[in-house]
Amino acid sequence: MIIDFHTHCFPDKLAPYAIAKLEESAGEKAYLDGTVGDLLRSMDRAGIDLSILQPVATRPGQESKINEWAWACATQTPERILSFGSMHPDSADWRDEVRRIVDYGLKGVKFHPDYQGFYVDEPRMFPIYEALCAADLVILFHAGIDIGLPEPCHCTPERLRRVIDRFPGGKWVAAHMGGWRRWDEVETHLVGQPLYFDTSYSYPWLGASRMRDLILAHGVHRILFGTDSPWADQSKAITEIHDLGLAPEEERALLGGNAAALLGI
Repeated sequence: MIIDFHTHCFPDKLAPYAIAKLEESAGEKAYLDGTVGDLLRSMDRAGIDLSILQPVATRPGQESKINEWAWACATQTPERILSFGSMHPDSADWRDEVRRIVDYGLKGVKFHPDYQGFYVDEPRMFPIYEALCAADLVILFHAGIDIGLPEPCHCTPERLRRVIDRFPGGKWVAAHMGGWRRWDEVETHLVGQPLYFDTSYSYPWLGASRMRDLILAHGVHRILFGTDSPWADQSKAITEIHDLGLAPEEERALLGGNAAALLGI
């Protein structure tokens, strides 16, 4: 089984606007149109069995509609699409949203600290993390720089290390190999720690040799295959994993086994 742990889609009516806006801010062209249907076609071309959607609430109060849509996507084609939920730290009813995410059967929560305007180690986030950990939800962060947003970086490896030290039992995932364009700091603060990295949107900047070294240093069992689709070609991303020269059992774990174990599927 091949599982893409990190993908993005939007409701069909919203997708053209959302993709155009994100393309403009990032200066990058999307590979897909941002709909679930186009993602499914991409998965078929690439031989990907399951993709995990990672929605983000960019304003307080968006969570309920986003999570309802995420649940609907996951129930329409549960053998192909699963989804994390979304929360905004400034939402007044975030505790209710945690319960809703659990009731929907969503497997985790995605945070994008840059878009959502918080530093990952702010004390105001601690009650939220505590509630998510108590609910046994996976917590995925956009980590490192965002190509479409200016500094400051709200989830640096050093800040994230403080969080996982404070909540050692949490199921933490740092996207983009622990911190996009912050990989020297990833090696200093996060390699070997009890969290997962996903591979999304990293290979073209790291290169095969350094990416392989970083994977092996952290431990293959703590690496999740992700593409950040529609911002990367899923087929090409699988080829890039093949190019790392990992042992067959290591490659199988990275491409799907680790994610299946983490998600309990």
